[in-house]
Amino acid sequence: MASYLLSWLKGKYAGLSRTDFEKQWPGSWIVWEAGPWRPPSLAGTTIIPRDPDGSLPGGGESLAIELQVHAGRSGVTVGRAPENDVVVKDATLSRTHLAFDRGPGGAWRVRDAGSSNGTLLEGSALGTAPVELRSGAALQAGNVRFTYYDPAGLHFRLRGMG
Repeated sequence: MASYLLSWLKGKYAGLSRTDFEKQWPGSWIVWEAGPWRPPSLAGTTIIPRDPDGSLPGGGESLAIELQVHAGRSGVTVGRAPENDVVVKDATLSRTHLAFDRGPGGAWRVRDAGSSNGTLLEGSALGTAPVELRSGAALQAGNVRFTYYDPAGLHFRLRGMG
């Protein structure tokens, strides 16, 4: 699964027209939004990292991950276990937390894969039935935030970055 820092994508591709960007990057994306990270310890408990002043870290940079279905797979899974297509080692994610696939019309869909901490799609609980995504849709899996983009939506975000 290809992934890129948003600042790198902006520097390299934000100057392209939307049409040229879509030719270069025709796929859809999920963006792992910057925010506090809660890595699991070796014992499986949540480690809450703190800055030297004792505050929780916030900043960081968002990471764009191109959604690609690998041969022999029916979709893309996200979770903290190494067998997922997208591995995010955050203790608030289940081993397999989210599953993305293509619907009958070719649009990307998402469903909760039976996670412990649940998933929100645009602020509402996401169940285990697939829901079609629209560009700019906000997902919160545990405490990890993602945003789904089609190529035009990601291009728009890159052009709007300061």
